[in-house]
Amino acid sequence: MRTYFVLFALCFISLIGFGQQLQLEKASPFTAVTWENKQPIVQFNNEWYTLEKLDIYTTKELLDFCKSQFGTKWKKRFSEDLIEVLKKMGSRPKEKVNLVLSFGEQQKNVIGIYSFENRQKVLKYNYQIENKRNKLKKITLSQAIEDIEEFQQILEKRSSYVQVSSYNYKSAINSLKTKISISKNDIDINYLAYELAKIMAEIGDRHSSVKNESFIKKEHPTYALQLPFSIAALKGKAIALKRIEKEGIYEYFHPDYPYIKSINNVAIDRMIDSLVYRSKKAPKETKFRRGLSEIQQLGKLYFTNNLPLPKQIKVVFTNGKKDKTEIVQLQKEQFQYYSKLKQNTFLKSRDIKEGNFKQISKLLTGNIGYISLPEMYHFGEIEGLEQCINSTLAAFYNTKALVIDLRFNPGGGRDLIQKLAKYNIPKSNAPWVANVAYLRTEEKANIHTSMSNRFLYRHTSSNFNAFDKKAIDEFSKDFVLQKEFDSSKFSNPHYMVLESGNMPYAKPIYILVNEHSFSAATVFTSAFKGLPNIKIVGVTTDGSSGNSKKMNLKHSKIRVRISTMLSFQRNGKTLDGNGTKPDIYIPEDEEQVLKGNDTQLKKLIEIINNR
Repeated sequence: MRTYFVLFALCFISLIGFGQQLQLEKASPFTAVTWENKQPIVQFNNEWYTLEKLDIYTTKELLDFCKSQFGTKWKKRFSEDLIEVLKKMGSRPKEKVNLVLSFGEQQKNVIGIYSFENRQKVLKYNYQIENKRNKLKKITLSQAIEDIEEFQQILEKRSSYVQVSSYNYKSAINSLKTKISISKNDIDINYLAYELAKIMAEIGDRHSSVKNESFIKKEHPTYALQLPFSIAALKGKAIALKRIEKEGIYEYFHPDYPYIKSINNVAIDRMIDSLVYRSKKAPKETKFRRGLSEIQQLGKLYFTNNLPLPKQIKVVFTNGKKDKTEIVQLQKEQFQYYSKLKQNTFLKSRDIKEGNFKQISKLLTGNIGYISLPEMYHFGEIEGLEQCINSTLAAFYNTKALVIDLRFNPGGGRDLIQKLAKYNIPKSNAPWVANVAYLRTEEKANIHTSMSNRFLYRHTSSNFNAFDKKAIDEFSKDFVLQKEFDSSKFSNPHYMVLESGNMPYAKPIYILVNEHSFSAATVFTSAFKGLPNIKIVGVTTDGSSGNSKKMNLKHSKIRVRISTMLSFQRNGKTLDGNGTKPDIYIPEDEEQVLKGNDTQLKKLIEIINNR
């Protein structure tokens, strides 16, 4: 009991310290920021100046960091989220800041004060400027052709997954150029964005996207229309639900006909295959769940497929033996299915970001430790979190088993992988080669910070000692890639090697995941799969590990986001398209889907206690 009191006290102390930092979470010393030749001109005391230096950082250092971290949004993040930028750079801003400002050839040093009110003025100024810009709706046919060709060049020169995909993207691009050339009219940018997005989705890069960032939803009334009921998955089938007053609690829309058979004479599975292109190459469970979510938003689904929305929506409900046909009216009201577990995960994540760590852990029936990780956090961004994780692991050292819950975890950084490795990996299995990745680059000899930020290093790296290199050599003898690719277009392999700690946990560990465990969360899962003391439990993860980059097409300004890294699991399979399969399969049941009771965790507790 005393151990858990100490654990609570440590987390509470961390909470107090973090609360003092929150006052500067959203603040600025400026009241507006504009740009000249990509240099920030700031408004200070109602006058405009060129910013030369802020605290210890020159303007160039600040901008270079923003460009490397935030891609095409570097200007926005610099002007609107300066505190976050500085924290990511390792600085802890005080209320007052030294500024070096210049006007013409004159330069002066002043003291600026961070305030929330200043930041709101920056937001207002940016909003006004954005509204004044002439947002393109269409571009000429020749401009569209140039953008399509630029898109193809991005795929050929930058994309990693093009190299392992069997999809003939060149043929698809030629077909699109032929298709738009027939009309000889100006090309709608939304139309072009969605057609390019379809091609991108076929390649199988789950971190990729194609987006018209100037799209305005309210200009397209059908976009927001949804089916008048919620859709969820149960045992591989689509069910129609209605939410009752209590949040996260549902009942069947038609109790005698719980399943959805078809919409406008198109079977649900076929609709997912033909229209839901964004998740086309996702693992089976993820594809189905995400597909149902997009069908729910039927107006958006048709719009993003460049299809006219049918005037009449006919839905066939079924119980497996008999059918019920109903004509439904689409509505603007939000009916999206939102599980109670997902909602609780979101609330936990919000609390953790605010420095409240009490929901991270608990002791389950049978002396089982439980740690919930709603996101893959960077320790540097949340003060006190690392210390709280350390004390939690220490408190659970004498438990019978440990459950690490990553369900609905969207990813993030890899700090938690390194931290938990010292606790999870037996000394007899260390060093443990957890991940192999290749970067799309022509600069093979360079040290790539985008890889080292993910704890991925080449065999020759000084970050590896002799034992690490020996472990890589032994691992590589049996490591076979699922798909071959042109290695001349990539870096040498990079490895994530994990070390054991002084006193690793000696009891069974269960990593609980679902089809919404994505990106770094699925890297976490795959990194520990195969260790003798660890079992993966739940449903195959969503997969994906991309190291994505953003760029905008010349004329349409369509934003293209593309992965530049191929990431492989220990079994040689890519994370994208495969995910990580569980050792113990526990899907959601009716009680969890409708009532929100966590039966997956309950069943796992029973398995552990009956072993």
